Amino acid sequence: MVIAFSPQSALGQLLLLRSIAIVLQLILVLISILLLDKSIPHQPVFTVIALESLFQLVSIVLYRRSREISERAMTLQLMADIVFLSVLLSFLGGASNAFVSLLLLPCIIAAVTVSIGYVLFVSASALLSYGYLYLAVTMPMHHHGMHMGEHLLGMFVNFVFMVVVTVGVVAILVKRIREREALLAKTREKQLQQEQLLALGSAAAQVTHQLATPIAHLNLLLEELREDFPEHPAVSEMYGPLSQCRIQLDSFREQTELLKLKRQEKAQSTQFVIAQLEELMTLQYPEQSLSIVEKTSSVEINGDPMLVPSLLNLIVNAAKANERADKYHIELTAYAEGERWYLLIKDEGKGIAQKKLDDLGKSIVESDTGFGMALLLTHATLERVNGELHLENLAEGGVLSTAVLPIVGVS
Repeated sequence: MVIAFSPQSALGQLLLLRSIAIVLQLILVLISILLLDKSIPHQPVFTVIALESLFQLVSIVLYRRSREISERAMTLQLMADIVFLSVLLSFLGGASNAFVSLLLLPCIIAAVTVSIGYVLFVSASALLSYGYLYLAVTMPMHHHGMHMGEHLLGMFVNFVFMVVVTVGVVAILVKRIREREALLAKTREKQLQQEQLLALGSAAAQVTHQLATPIAHLNLLLEELREDFPEHPAVSEMYGPLSQCRIQLDSFREQTELLKLKRQEKAQSTQFVIAQLEELMTLQYPEQSLSIVEKTSSVEINGDPMLVPSLLNLIVNAAKANERADKYHIELTAYAEGERWYLLIKDEGKGIAQKKLDDLGKSIVESDTGFGMALLLTHATLERVNGELHLENLAEGGVLSTAVLPIVGVS
């Protein structure tokens, strides 16, 4: 029989502990019958152990293909342990039995494996079970012994105290451990993203360096063609794209130098940022109509050299989405609210598939139009300057991209 769950999982450890408990129960009962107390009711005790063993086999068969189980199923398993242990103890002295404190074990396991609601349910069940063993089983047996009754009452109060303190402490420790694990997972994810961005940056720098020489050579050839064929239409058409390549390369070199020097850039006004975005979009996508609405006066934001290219990526993506849908209008809305500046970019494209929308900007997402690298770089830049990026599909079609940046001053 193939079993999927491992001994390290919560399910595997629970079933392993129960198997050990069943074997120990059988051994202790046999020792008690043979050497200590021969008046123990044989048939009921062995019947309970047999039913518990059967339940254990059924659980293994049912969950053999599951690596983990739900919190509800784990709670049912723990409740079964409380029930079997309570019934067994009811034939072996009830609350006066030295092993009655084992009812605390399911509470501790619950505090480690399930949420607080289920922990409270299991703890309350253990307390009720102990109360039943104390009142219905133990007290009628010792109603003549005052000192024994006080002792058993003290044991019951001690058990309540142990459940409250132990479960409370374990639950708090587990919560802190889970918070730390979540923080470590987030840190690892961010580190992997930074390594990914570093690899992309290195590849971009290498490609840019390799393209610089061919583009310079093409510029020289273009100048010769302009001298020989000044009226040829192809020469004029080539001049625009090559000029854009040269401008982009110069801009990339300038940004690289700023990052290399690690200079602390001064704040830049949002009016200047929007003007740059408008100019760059006019050069790259002259056929797109860009309408800009500034609802509030200009403010100052971080002067990071990669900020404008990152915001430009959002507008370029909007332009590409418009081209695929044969649309030509992009709407930019900028305003300041509180201590944040908002830039909303609205296109008229066909939108983004919902299953990819949550991952865009956070990881590389393969699609028919690319891998989402531009959004990944934009998201990383905005995070570096304590900004945010939000993407959402619009009901009327298109995507609304919202860049949120902290305000560092007033223009």
